[in-house]
Amino acid sequence: MHRRSERGMTIMEVLVATMLLGIIAVIVFSAFAIGLRAASLAGGMNTATGLAEEALATLVASPCGSSFQTAIPPELPDERLARYRREVSARRLPGGSLWELTATVSWSQERQQRSVTLTTYRHVSAACEFLGQP
Repeated sequence: MHRRSERGMTIMEVLVATMLLGIIAVIVFSAFAIGLRAASLAGGMNTATGLAEEALATLVASPCGSSFQTAIPPELPDERLARYRREVSARRLPGGSLWELTATVSWSQERQQRSVTLTTYRHVSAACEFLGQP
């Protein structure tokens, strides 16, 4: 005689379900950790890009490029940004009136040295040079 209405779960079914739940939990928590790390890296890149853009904006502020030779200190005055350092350069390209302006911001994050470099070009008209400005 066979019983047709068995109720409950066997121990094997419980073990398989527990194992599947454990595997899914490990995958979800790993994805969460990867997401937090990516968000942290994106925040550092965003800050560095903003600092580089700010440095380039300072350089191109004057109409005739007189700010190209202005020294922008590598250290930042805000102590919350102490891990960031910036290097700014301006060089005249061969041929006259075109300047290459570069800002590099570097920082340490997760035991690695990282950096962002932005470059732009600025034309300084011959009229500015005639007036004695770079």
